[in-house]
Amino acid sequence: MAFLYPLYLVALAAGVIPLVIHLLNRRQQKRLRFPAVRFVLISQRRVARTYNLRNWLLLAVRTLAVLLLALLLAHPLWETGVGLAARGAPLTTAIIVDNSLSMEVRGDGAPFDEARDAAGLILEALDEGDRAAVIATNPVGSVAPALKTPEEATLKDLDPLAVSAGTADLTGALRTAYRLLRGAGGQKALWVVTDLGVAGWDRLSLPSVGEFDPTVPVKIVTVGAAETPASATIKTLESRTTDVAPGLDLELAATVVNFTAGEIPGVTARLTIDDKVRDEKQVTLPAGAEATVGFRFKLERPGSHSGHVSLHGDGFSGNRRHYFTIHTRDRLNVLLVDGDPQRALVASETFFLSRALNPSGDLANSVLLPEVILAGALGQVNPEGYQVVTLANVPDLPEAFVARLAAFVEGGGGLLLSLGDRVTAAEYNRLLWRGPVPLLPGPLGERRRVPLDQNVGVDALDAAHPALAAFGDKRLLDSLRAARVSSYFEVTPTGGRVVMRLSNGQPLLVEKEVGKGRVLLFTTSVDSAWNNLPLKTGYVPLMQSVVSYMAGGSRGTVDTGITAGESKHWTVAPIHAGLGLRVVDPRRSEKAVTFIALNGKAGGAFHANHFAGIYRVVPHSADMDVAGLYAVNPPVLESRLERMGAEELERKLGPVDHEVMAAGVLSGGGSRTDLALALVVLLMATLLFEGWLGQRNYE
Repeated sequence: MAFLYPLYLVALAAGVIPLVIHLLNRRQQKRLRFPAVRFVLISQRRVARTYNLRNWLLLAVRTLAVLLLALLLAHPLWETGVGLAARGAPLTTAIIVDNSLSMEVRGDGAPFDEARDAAGLILEALDEGDRAAVIATNPVGSVAPALKTPEEATLKDLDPLAVSAGTADLTGALRTAYRLLRGAGGQKALWVVTDLGVAGWDRLSLPSVGEFDPTVPVKIVTVGAAETPASATIKTLESRTTDVAPGLDLELAATVVNFTAGEIPGVTARLTIDDKVRDEKQVTLPAGAEATVGFRFKLERPGSHSGHVSLHGDGFSGNRRHYFTIHTRDRLNVLLVDGDPQRALVASETFFLSRALNPSGDLANSVLLPEVILAGALGQVNPEGYQVVTLANVPDLPEAFVARLAAFVEGGGGLLLSLGDRVTAAEYNRLLWRGPVPLLPGPLGERRRVPLDQNVGVDALDAAHPALAAFGDKRLLDSLRAARVSSYFEVTPTGGRVVMRLSNGQPLLVEKEVGKGRVLLFTTSVDSAWNNLPLKTGYVPLMQSVVSYMAGGSRGTVDTGITAGESKHWTVAPIHAGLGLRVVDPRRSEKAVTFIALNGKAGGAFHANHFAGIYRVVPHSADMDVAGLYAVNPPVLESRLERMGAEELERKLGPVDHEVMAAGVLSGGGSRTDLALALVVLLMATLLFEGWLGQRNYE
């Protein structure tokens, strides 16, 4: 038997009130030995015995009436079986269905199918006038849960339910359930159909649910096998390559974890890229431990690539795929024009720069391909064969070359200008500032020599500039700020953007956009003649980042994706505010993202990353610098298939009355009957009998 309002059972204690009244009203007879009334006394004892019997009956009837009233207030319900079918007052039911990933990976999806069947049995047992709502622990659609009658096709609410790649949000689901039940009258019921996976139930916080009703019992229906199967998954996937480009050796390392106490032998880890198997390795997973599997491969073309590492073998469950994307640019040809060559190679103007762009000297495995020429060869050079041209302390610029250089930049090329003692400001201003196409971001002023005691260094950096993205690392930033500059050219930026400044406020690195290309002016030298920057740790990432930026964007990357349920963010140029992109998820459902202006940039986010796999991004315009693919992977702990234990469950639910049952018992059905009407009838009969008995006269 259950009670709709068990709090009123406290009123059962009032059943002693008639007894107390009875005891207080007992008469204390006095013995009077008077012969004349002897016969009266004999008659009185006979009548008193009759009255005593009546009083005891009255006491019993009145006590029964009080108890019946208390039970009526508590609203008892008579249940048989699991009380699946409701009878009596209208029933309002909230059904929470666990659609986290563990419901699928625990036995190839069978637990989720079992959960849908169990929820269907509960819905089919509803009567006319009842209402129910189906609530998913991981909402994957846009329709909010709502109470519906059976006639409003509540069963159809089970059709769109699908397993997500995330962890069950039981706190949110219970919050929604109690909100829906709060305003309902009559009988209430709350069902949770789940595999009791520890990853989701561990996150449950009853205080975070907010306002909950402890009088509504929670019936937890468990699905899936009772024993915990062997489980393993890919814990992490890491890239061991710094340069990502076609033709270069790329390395990935997958860490595979075995969550169970037994060894899992004969597991095949397979690497697939662009739907082609590239490599596979055999591995044995020790009990409760991890193993690392490495892959080496090459890509044949630039662009975006999708891939995954998958596990194959018998006798274990768990998520078996980890998705990733690779974004590559073609290898970059960089022309370095040395304006101050020296017999000693280390003294040449481009010595440090060329080694910063290719530290290993291995051109076969470098994404940056620097080529050094002397300034005297400029007349025969065509910049069109390069992505970036660097003029390092070049004194003489042939006018024909300047015209080709201007066309190169306007067409999308990158130009890095660095200065030195061989540069004449007047000649540079004539050719590059007052020429047909002004390439300088501002006219050059005088050369300044800094006395040693002034200690001028790098001070202000535009941290939001893409060319300085690597300097979020404090060690690299401190390295740049520790550099000292002894000479530089003054420049007054006109239409340019100052990317770096010296500590005395003078520009150090200034950017200007020319047509589709970019020009960056370094107001000091790129060797160690005017500064000690080449001797600092930050020099190599600075030059590589600047050259990559001028070539049109970031360097190639291996993106191991985000976790299901997280948001994907983009930041693009401010001109794209109000525009956006479309996101196509692995199930080919498409949604739009609109960018908004924020802090000098434009950005947006996509939140519906519910499914594991590769998401395709379609930007509004081709000049929007966003990767065309990104990956979403499940939380690792969703493959830990242990069940929440009874003690932990009691600790989680605390004051809420709850019962755990297997899904199989639902097939037995059962009923749930409201006893209120029967109690009312019995109470009225009791009161009528009490009234008749109380008025009866025996004299």
